[in-house]
Amino acid sequence: MSNTSLLSGVSSSRCVLIVEDDDDSREMLGELVSSYGHRPLAAANAAEALARARDERPDVALIDLGLPEIDGCALARLLRLAMVNNTGIPTRLVALTGYSDSAMRESAGAAGFDAYVVKPVMPDTLAALLDP
Repeated sequence: MSNTSLLSGVSSSRCVLIVEDDDDSREMLGELVSSYGHRPLAAANAAEALARARDERPDVALIDLGLPEIDGCALARLLRLAMVNNTGIPTRLVALTGYSDSAMRESAGAAGFDAYVVKPVMPDTLAALLDP
């Protein structure tokens, strides 16, 4: 599927928070999100992600599970708590990981993730996740 056909399926621009500690991965995802007509927000760690979510209220958050200090599952719980306390943040949470085992999937689901994607993220998978 080409970027052109993917773009035609996107009905509106979305704010997408990308939480990834690897600079290259974060940049690549940001460029891909941008190419689909959405606005990427970058965060390298949980503290940055929480501040960005509070200030920008993203529609979607792509969160690496292997973050330093606070892992992606703990961050998802904190974001869900922020959403309960501030109903203006109805963010869809997407777990990004290099692991495809069922235990990790269950942990991500219990943490409040709406979707689980094994890296590398394929462009058509990302486009589907960003579609409202």
